[in-house]
Amino acid sequence: MNLSTVISNLQQKGKERLAWSDFCWLGLVIILGLVIRLTQLTSKPPWTDEFATMVFSIGNNYQIVPLNQIISLTTLLAPLQSNHQATIADVIKLVIQEDNHPPLYFIFAYFWNKLFFDRVEYVSLAGMRSLAVFWGVISIPLIYFISKLVFKSGSIAFLAAILMAVSPYAVFISQEARHYTLAVVFVLISLGCFLRASSKIIDHKRISHTLVFFWLIVNCLGLLVHYFFSLTILAEVLTLLWILFNQIKQKNFWITNWWRLSLVFLGNLSFIIIWFISFVPKDYGNQMTGWIQRDNDSFLAVISPFFQLLGTLITMLSLLPVESESLIIILISGAIMIGFFLWIIPQLKTAWLDSYKPELGILSAFFLSSIAIFFVITYLLSIDITRGARYSFVYFPSVILILAILLDNCWQRQQKRIVIIVIIMALVSSLSVTFNLGYRKYYRPDKLVTTIENNSRYPLVIATSYRSLVQVGEMMGIAWEFNQRFPDKNPKFILVNPEEKPNFNRSSSPPFELWLINFHSSIDLSDCQPSELSSNYVTGYQYQKFLCGRSMDYNNKVK
Repeated sequence: MNLSTVISNLQQKGKERLAWSDFCWLGLVIILGLVIRLTQLTSKPPWTDEFATMVFSIGNNYQIVPLNQIISLTTLLAPLQSNHQATIADVIKLVIQEDNHPPLYFIFAYFWNKLFFDRVEYVSLAGMRSLAVFWGVISIPLIYFISKLVFKSGSIAFLAAILMAVSPYAVFISQEARHYTLAVVFVLISLGCFLRASSKIIDHKRISHTLVFFWLIVNCLGLLVHYFFSLTILAEVLTLLWILFNQIKQKNFWITNWWRLSLVFLGNLSFIIIWFISFVPKDYGNQMTGWIQRDNDSFLAVISPFFQLLGTLITMLSLLPVESESLIIILISGAIMIGFFLWIIPQLKTAWLDSYKPELGILSAFFLSSIAIFFVITYLLSIDITRGARYSFVYFPSVILILAILLDNCWQRQQKRIVIIVIIMALVSSLSVTFNLGYRKYYRPDKLVTTIENNSRYPLVIATSYRSLVQVGEMMGIAWEFNQRFPDKNPKFILVNPEEKPNFNRSSSPPFELWLINFHSSIDLSDCQPSELSSNYVTGYQYQKFLCGRSMDYNNKVK
């Protein structure tokens, strides 16, 4: 039995009970999604946000890393050392006070680490990323059963599961020690409730109290995973208002259903207000969100959000190795992707026009509402959330569901080749993500550490300017790679507060090498000689090398 037979059988069954063979095929899709997500899981170095997850999830904080002092690698990595005394209350308090996110995912990460990875010196990168993999894999059967429930179609459900398994975007967020796959799970469940309620409204059937209560709880839990889950709720509200407007025009709306729906969103609004008043610090977002602020109105700044959002949408289905280091591979991959979309868009348009499912219109309205919200926040509030592809978890499941409906239509019209090519494209694209040829990390400390190792002869001191916890994470990435790749090395580090001016010329000492990484502070380097290197940049890191003949004994101690 091949894929063609499976989808055809599922189309014929419709509302019939699933056979064991169907569960077996779903199991194979789940295994495929798991294998893709586990492939090369720890090959890519952790970055700043992942360090935040690891540090806070084990009950540690960054305050134990001193500023304006030379510190050892061990001191810099101290926040990553296992903390057996930390409690779940410590984790919640730390996340609320020092991070920009709600605590639910960190609570799961705390227990996950305690159960499986609490016997090592440092927190396990594989352990923390595997939790994201777990929720990413959970979304595969979840989207299957939600699709089966909402669309009453086994073939749509099966296609949705396959697309979720091989989507390069889904793989990308599954291979980071972050909370976005759990957020996708709650977006999926909320969308299921939303579609169920919408169909009841359209069919003039009563929405049950159970659905109202369940939907309310799901949305509240989603808000405890990521505050941007509120954008999902807002898109649902806008779509329901569109449905209400149409029903008012046709004079056929049922007030009871709308009253019950209002309980869901009034409950969510009350929860948001109470949570922010009671728990969120007044300086929320001051340190960690500067990178998404729109600070100019240049032509590039005006058009960039459109292309950033379009790029994210494209990668939900296709992302060949366009970030390869080989120009030939980049050009070939780009040409194939352009050709693919020039071919597939007309096919999907035909399927769209041929489809009569009301759920397709509702999902489309939700998707367009989400996009509109992103642009309103970007242009009116000057917060460019299109810069972070991961924030598109807000509407990502709706894209998968829309594609599943359209591909099912193609299959019914005997255009099976379209479906197979789309799945193959997504599968190959997901592998380009796992091998770091797509959605490459913003920072490559592994490359920087290799560069430093290949160009150093004397003891190392690595310095950076401190502005926020972001810089601590950048330096931790370097220290992590030294610890993994060159454990015999013993580099020293210093995080320099811009308000301070350390003196690098205090007491005589044997020569040492000073590497300034993303350094923007004022320092005295009169006794240091710059070293000429063939390059001074590695992905995410601008660096300068100096050979100094005096010690850099800032505050006269090494921690």
